[in-house]
Amino acid sequence: MGGSKSTRNQYFAALSVNLISVSFGANFGWVSTSIDQLMRPETSRLTSEITNDGLGWLTSVMSIGGLLGSIVFSWLADRIGRRACFLFMGTLVAVNWLLIIFARNLVQLCVARVLAGAIGGGCFAVIPVYITEMTEDRLRSTLGTFMSLSMCIGLLVMHILGYFLDYVTVAWIMLLIPSAFLCTFTFIPDTPEYLERYHKKGVENSLRYFRGISANENGQLQAELTKLCKPFATLENGRDQSEDNKLHLNDFTNRKARKAFFIGFGIILANQLTGCLTMAKYISVVFRDAGSSLSPIGSSIVVILIQLVGTYSATLFVERAGRKTLMLISTAGICLGQVSMAFYYYMGQLNIDSRPFNWLPIASLSFIMFCSSIGLLAVDHIVISEITPPKIRSVIVRVHMVTMSAISICLAKAFPHLSESMGISGIVSMFAIFSFLLTIFIALYVPETKGKSIQEIQASL
Repeated sequence: MGGSKSTRNQYFAALSVNLISVSFGANFGWVSTSIDQLMRPETSRLTSEITNDGLGWLTSVMSIGGLLGSIVFSWLADRIGRRACFLFMGTLVAVNWLLIIFARNLVQLCVARVLAGAIGGGCFAVIPVYITEMTEDRLRSTLGTFMSLSMCIGLLVMHILGYFLDYVTVAWIMLLIPSAFLCTFTFIPDTPEYLERYHKKGVENSLRYFRGISANENGQLQAELTKLCKPFATLENGRDQSEDNKLHLNDFTNRKARKAFFIGFGIILANQLTGCLTMAKYISVVFRDAGSSLSPIGSSIVVILIQLVGTYSATLFVERAGRKTLMLISTAGICLGQVSMAFYYYMGQLNIDSRPFNWLPIASLSFIMFCSSIGLLAVDHIVISEITPPKIRSVIVRVHMVTMSAISICLAKAFPHLSESMGISGIVSMFAIFSFLLTIFIALYVPETKGKSIQEIQASL
């Protein structure tokens, strides 16, 4: 078997599919870099002025799109295949940027934002499943971190381009991303696991591509086919899955499925309730309070660079340190950073001179962003895909992503009220408590999947 060829093909497929993630990351940062231009008549291409209420819609509808995209694209990936689903998503990415280019009113921009959110929901729901199905055990975790890394790269590129160029020019440049994706991903086959599970043609060709098996290595091909069929050979209740691929209630209610769902739900709560994503809203406030002269975009670029370093570190160390270890370091580090930040703001409330510690909020926030990127935000989706039984993986990941989107929407709606009633110190303290509790949850319940095959992970649940 051609080890170097299989590695090259798997890396190529992961890099290609995550061009969609790069575009989503860029779209995620589009409003913050374009809002000044949109609000000024001399730089806006819109025929009507955007009000504060309209701005609120522009920033919030992306979450609604994410909720819809998690449902639609994960369902579509099962119906037409992972490959066809991604090609459709790549086409929609191009449509999204074209909508931004030619938008002349708020409604058209909101449609573009909903579409961008839907694509993001599709990324979170389908890419982890695709990577888990496509990769060998030795590469699964490393390639699984590419999605978070790609989103950080897209976010950084958008902030840099948005600083120098107008939003329409940036959108034209962004069209290069879906173009590159469609040109490269068209030649990549669907995953062997999907083709085998749904009795599609092309399983052997897919295995030859992703495992680097040449035409005369039939023995290696048969070994891979046998390995591929193992997870689907028999269900827990004894049914032959090769004859019955329909989902049954027992597939979701057996002990392993229940445990996997419980752990996955806890990981989703950790993703949202540690507050690492919500606290990003405080970037400009924290830098301003510390006396920094950086502009809001400048301070955002600094934090994005920190996140990029953290995510790249996860890519380097996830297979050495392990997923669980990185997640524990991540949540514990987030908790520590939040405690130190809350301490600083409580000092101000108690009229204690905090000027000698003006550096503390920036250091704390930077530490929180780094810790969240090195573990929690980089490997959460990997672990969820690994621990979920293969037959119900797509459905359960869909449920988890919908849950994550729903919690995100609720936090976004509750955030202004919490900020007003509790203040920044109260909110940070609340997140610190959640981070502490979720660190304990990960330590007690999340299994270490490093170095294990999917079959071994399922057997350990």
